[in-house]
Amino acid sequence: MRLSDAWMIFVFLAFAMYIVLDGYDLGIGVLTLFERDDRRRREMHELVAWVWDGNESWLVLVALTLWAGVPLVTGVALPALYLVLIPMLWSLIARGVSLELIEQHSGWPRLWGALFGIGSLLAAFCQGAAFGGLIAGLPAHAGTFAGGPFTFLHHGYAVLTGFTAVALYVVAGCAWLYMKTDGDLQVRAARIGIAAVVALGAGTAASWLLATSAGPVVLHPGAGSRLGVWIVGAVVLAAGVSLALGSFAAKVRAEWLPAIATLVIYAGGLLLAGGLLYPTLVPPHVTVHTASSPHSSLLFLIIGVGIFIPIILIYQTYGYIVFRGKVGGTREATSA
Repeated sequence: MRLSDAWMIFVFLAFAMYIVLDGYDLGIGVLTLFERDDRRRREMHELVAWVWDGNESWLVLVALTLWAGVPLVTGVALPALYLVLIPMLWSLIARGVSLELIEQHSGWPRLWGALFGIGSLLAAFCQGAAFGGLIAGLPAHAGTFAGGPFTFLHHGYAVLTGFTAVALYVVAGCAWLYMKTDGDLQVRAARIGIAAVVALGAGTAASWLLATSAGPVVLHPGAGSRLGVWIVGAVVLAAGVSLALGSFAAKVRAEWLPAIATLVIYAGGLLLAGGLLYPTLVPPHVTVHTASSPHSSLLFLIIGVGIFIPIILIYQTYGYIVFRGKVGGTREATSA
C-alpha cells in the first residue's frame, strides 16, 4: 500500500463521520420546516443544540485532509464548485447562529427558527450538488480547472444528487427523532420517514443510472476486486433502504433499528462510490496518486492526524453517552 492510499483512510473516515453525524442534525433542521407545533420544534432543536458544533468539526477535518494530503483535488475542485460550496458555508454559519439565538428565546422564534430550517435545507442540497458535480467529472488541464462556473451542473445532474442528499439527511433525521423522542413527534417521524425513504431510493437509483450520461466519467469497475466492492455496496445500500422502510412502516419496538438502517444506507453508498471511482478523486483524470503531497509531508500528516483523531472520537463518544436517553429527560438527568 502506498502512503497516499493510507492517507485516504483518514479522508474517508473524516468524510464518513461528517455525513453520518452532521447528516442527522441537518435532517432534523429540514424537518422543522414541516412541523407546525412549536413545542415539537423546540424538542427537535434540543436534539441538535448540543451536538451541531462537534459534528461539524469533522467537516473541518475533511477540508484539512484534502487540502494538505491531496492538494491537486482542492486545486481543481474548489474553482469548479464555488457556486455550491460558498452557499453551503454561509448556510452552515447561519444555522449555527440561529441555533444559539433560539436558545436565548422561550418558545420558537419565527425568524431564527426559519433560518435554522432553511440553512439546514440549503446546506444539505449544496453538499449533494457538489458531490454530484464531482463524480460526474470536472475538466482539468495542467492541474487546473478548465471549465466554467456552471460546468458542475452537468445537464442538471447535480440538482438530482442535491435533492437525493436532502432525502438521505431527512431519513437520518427521522431515524434519530424516532430513537430519541416519544409520543406525537415519534409517530410523525415514522410517517415522514416512510416518504423520505421512498424519495431516497428513487433518487439514489436515478443518480447511479444517469451518472454515465451526466459527464465524462465512466463508471465501470474494470477489475474483479472493484466489481466485488461495487456489488457489495449495491446490496448493502438496497438492504439499508428496505430495512429503513420496513422499520418506519412497522413502527418497531426496537427504536434504534431505523438508526441502524440509516448507517447501513451510508455504508452501502460509500462502498458503492468507492468501488466505482477509487483511486479516482476528481474524474476523469485526477487520482489519489497524481494528486497526493510528497512522501515526507504525508508521513508528517499521518502521524499528526493519527494522534488527534482518537482524541476526537473519545470526546464525542463521551458526549453521546452523557446525553443518552430521550430528549425530554436529558436536562433533568444531567442536572440531578
